[in-house]
Amino acid sequence: MSQIESSLEPGLRAVLLSEVRDHLPAFLSAASTERGGPVAAAAELLRLAESDLRRVLAVHLMLSRPVRDLVAALPTGIRRPLTASARPRVAGRSVTSGIDWAATVRHRATSSPAGDIWVTRPANRIFDIPENRLLAWSLKAAEERSVIAASRLSESATTWSSEIRSMTDIIHRARRMAWLEGVPAEWPGDEAYSRLEADRIGFYRLRVGAAARHLRRMLVAPSPEDVIDALSERYFEPKEDWRLFEIAVLLRITAALAVVGLRLNPTRLLVDGQSRPFAAFRISASRDVRVWYQSWPPSTAPSELMDAMLHYELAAGGNRPDIVVEFVDSGVPTRAILLELKASSSSSYLSAGLAQLLGYLRDRPALLQAAASGWLVAPPGSSYVSKSPQGRALWVTSSTAVAEAVRDEALLGASRLK
Repeated sequence: MSQIESSLEPGLRAVLLSEVRDHLPAFLSAASTERGGPVAAAAELLRLAESDLRRVLAVHLMLSRPVRDLVAALPTGIRRPLTASARPRVAGRSVTSGIDWAATVRHRATSSPAGDIWVTRPANRIFDIPENRLLAWSLKAAEERSVIAASRLSESATTWSSEIRSMTDIIHRARRMAWLEGVPAEWPGDEAYSRLEADRIGFYRLRVGAAARHLRRMLVAPSPEDVIDALSERYFEPKEDWRLFEIAVLLRITAALAVVGLRLNPTRLLVDGQSRPFAAFRISASRDVRVWYQSWPPSTAPSELMDAMLHYELAAGGNRPDIVVEFVDSGVPTRAILLELKASSSSSYLSAGLAQLLGYLRDRPALLQAAASGWLVAPPGSSYVSKSPQGRALWVTSSTAVAEAVRDEALLGASRLK
């Protein structure tokens, strides 16, 4: 799956990204996964290591407006912290604070009359209060996220990297303030939010409260929408247009099949890509359609390429198409269609895609011998013309037409391409 020359027009990219944002909640919601929540579901959907996705979420969190605003106001805000006061009674011969006359009289009346004893009540500032625990927790959480976010950022993300490292330095210096070091960085409970409203200056009420709420939500229980925002803003960058294109086409196909068929795996749509399909639908009493993403279905085995690599003891991961649509009639796989997706308008790059498809067909001829078994899918444009394959093994179509074509194949059970 090459990334060379994969770039989308800004308008098309915006449309695809909008579609992905609309479709992803169904895939990332708790109802769609058995365990793990939306983060694990997104990692599985995008074939990302969960650590990579958590780094994406960490970058998104650090560059979010609440955290940015907190860090920007931090140097000034921590100079005027909220405190509570305690005025204990202290008996002694020296006077260092206000005298408690009533307590002094009582003390002298009940103790030795020798010497002048004064009872004073010094005002001690207490920093360990819920508001400051909320601040300390937020800074610790942000600093931990910044370490994750700054790790292995790509060269194209130098602006992000520089900003995050600068934010980390500010947070680290703030946490070393003498008064803040003595405040436990523990979650004080949601009731601390209401206490922030008494802050007249605004640092705690506006900055700490907003950042704490955002950090708490993202770290404890991010919603599918939170994960989608992170993926949209921090992951689908121009160099990842090929992945956005794949996910958008995949979700279009799934949505088209859902209109004409009954989903067979409603409780867990996201799978490991090895033993089960990405999605499966019952189109009729005798026909099922399975959609495989980045994986070969078992029915297309054996692979001549894998056999040769094993025979000659070559270390390689083999090859696989982007999407495989498998048709199962009366419980028996009868046909498969391979989809190679290219987010490009380059004719030479699309031609290379056709060569890839021919390699796939040659490698695994089982179920792939019917006409138009290899589909090259590209953005609509003038770089190619989609027409009837006229018996050819390959067909070229656009990302706007491919979902309907898959649906028609599912309904008709025969090649009927326009």
